Amino acid sequence: MAYFKINGSDFSSLVSGMKVGYEVLVSDNSGRNAAGDTVIDIINRKYKVYITFRHMTDEEMNGLMNAIKPYVVEISFRDPETKALTTINTYTGTPEPEYYTIQSDLVIYKPMNLNFIQL
Repeated sequence: MAYFKINGSDFSSLVSGMKVGYEVLVSDNSGRNAAGDTVIDIINRKYKVYITFRHMTDEEMNGLMNAIKPYVVEISFRDPETKALTTINTYTGTPEPEYYTIQSDLVIYKPMNLNFIQL
């Protein structure tokens, strides 16, 4: 089952963990009023998807890095609220690939965390 895609390409096999944040954006007019009551003016709701990628080979990391290179990408992920794939436009956090081992015929990367923030 595909549960994480970048620009239509399935990267689910590289995912070892996924967390979905439901951010509520409020206006500057939110807060306490003169009577001391809390007033909240919700202006939008956005997703923030936190992905943990498993150990990857050189080819797998290359494919991921090329997929996120545009910085603004469309992702599809399994939304716990709807239990279905949700597709959103996002920008990415800073990718920081870290080598686990570099040998003459084998390159492996450590697990990497990357955030996708809805535009």
